[in-house]
Amino acid sequence: MVWFLFGFMCALVVGAIGAYFKFAALRKAVLQAKLRLDVQLKKRSDLIGPLALLATAIPELGKGFAYSLNQLKDREAFCDNLAKRVACEEDLSRTLHLLFETLQKDASYQHDAHFLHLLEETSQVEARIQRNKRSYNSAVRDFNTLTGVFPLNVWARLLDFESFEYFDFQPSTNKLL
Repeated sequence: MVWFLFGFMCALVVGAIGAYFKFAALRKAVLQAKLRLDVQLKKRSDLIGPLALLATAIPELGKGFAYSLNQLKDREAFCDNLAKRVACEEDLSRTLHLLFETLQKDASYQHDAHFLHLLEETSQVEARIQRNKRSYNSAVRDFNTLTGVFPLNVWARLLDFESFEYFDFQPSTNKLL
């Protein structure tokens, strides 16, 4: 009976250590995916200046639109939690989408090299954002699933592993643009 209890205790300790390492590995995957997503969001943010400058030349949009685009870029710095960050990204995506729709309606920009370059660069960044967003949300799903399964949820609570929130917003460009 003593050997049975000893074996059970050893198995429990090994299981706890394995659970800890699994939680740590998944949390690291979530944090790395978030960093990759943040890099792409920063690249998109860096494109806002030239896009705002381009927007000033469009009579339908004008300088007020460019000013509001720059304000959205500046507002991102003050988004201190994920819900606010998602709201900021949604607003920025909608505004950029409006800019690209307006530019595509204007025939003079269809052959403008600067516009086409900005459109291509923005589309590439948006595609990378979408890929990184899917990667982040997948890592979050895996981590949250593990923390929600009994008995691992007890270990997660004891080891102070909190679940993560999903990060989702609509892209500013799509394949039609």
